[in-house]
Amino acid sequence: MASRSSKTKANYEDGVQHFLEANGWRDLREALRAVKSNSRVAEQAIINMISRLRDLKRTNMTIRLYLTAVRNLYSLYDVKANWMRIKQFIPKKRFTREVKPIPKRILVQVLPLLRPSKRFLVWFLFATGCRIGEAVALRVRDLDLNSDPPKAKIVSEKTHIPRIVFIPRDLAERLREWIKGKKLDHYVFHNERGPRYPLDPKHVRRAFQNALARLGYLKRDASNRGWEYHIHGLRRSFKTILQNAGMDGLKIEILMGHDVGIDRSYYRPSEAELAKEWKEYERYLMLETPETTINVKEREEIIKAATLQALEQTWLALNPNQPPEDLYTNAARFELGHYPNIDEKMRILRTAIQSYIRLVKEFDHAQMTKALQRAMAETEKEKKKRKRKRR
Repeated sequence: MASRSSKTKANYEDGVQHFLEANGWRDLREALRAVKSNSRVAEQAIINMISRLRDLKRTNMTIRLYLTAVRNLYSLYDVKANWMRIKQFIPKKRFTREVKPIPKRILVQVLPLLRPSKRFLVWFLFATGCRIGEAVALRVRDLDLNSDPPKAKIVSEKTHIPRIVFIPRDLAERLREWIKGKKLDHYVFHNERGPRYPLDPKHVRRAFQNALARLGYLKRDASNRGWEYHIHGLRRSFKTILQNAGMDGLKIEILMGHDVGIDRSYYRPSEAELAKEWKEYERYLMLETPETTINVKEREEIIKAATLQALEQTWLALNPNQPPEDLYTNAARFELGHYPNIDEKMRILRTAIQSYIRLVKEFDHAQMTKALQRAMAETEKEKKKRKRKRR
């Protein structure tokens, strides 16, 4: 303990104290006498301590810290215990993944990189706060785009209770065009096979993560086990935007399909009341506003920048010893006479990648041919040797 910090020492002392109290021992001497007499007693003492800490609502990390103190105590006094048996009672580590709300400016850049059905689904998640599983199950008959405000009937993925969500005007306008010609039982967000087949949430998540990666926004969170921006962050964006705008918290929870608790269940606002208040804050959820709308030229620039980044990453994966900047410099010196623009960079990289892959294929083919020729030659030599031995 001499090498431990004062904070660690205090935590270890707390852990030992909980160990004594959980088993009704007055002091450490009495505890050691009991646990050294029988390994089963030693194991049960730790299990009792874990049970007590759980009853006290201690976190998993705190419980594990206190167990470390007791384990060191057992080691110090040569107390025998079957830790494999104890392990099944030890709570697992919980890593807190930090999913941030996704800002409008990032979402506006992501949407053009997605195919239409996935684009409208991601936009819908942001604008309504729905879970992805609830949205992919949405059918054309569940939409009422001509009401004021436009709305959709959602069935909760967790409780299976239906609820109404409202749709901003800019998205509702796009959805009217999107569902033209579709039947009432068709899925709103369908895959490439047709409107009878809903999108797979896994494919949507992957496409969303890929778009973030192409734009350079895909970064690990503090736990290093997840991403800062995740598709579930769209739901968090919905809540954060409305909270910051000043909308009533109970109404936000109802729109998101959260359980509002027994203490708040005596008052549930009607659909008309929800619609009236939601309309006051609708503008905060609209993407096609002056500050977020991007024109065709800006959209093309975003796509080009993302494509160039993907090509550069591909080139570095194939040939890590030659950075793309070398290719641009060589092209400027020997071919173009000027430093390449983004279109020229993409052409240079595509040509370089195609040439590299072709060269590797040709090399592999030549190597395979030589290997086969060597194998055939060795086989012939073996045959000749066997013939000589027979003679």
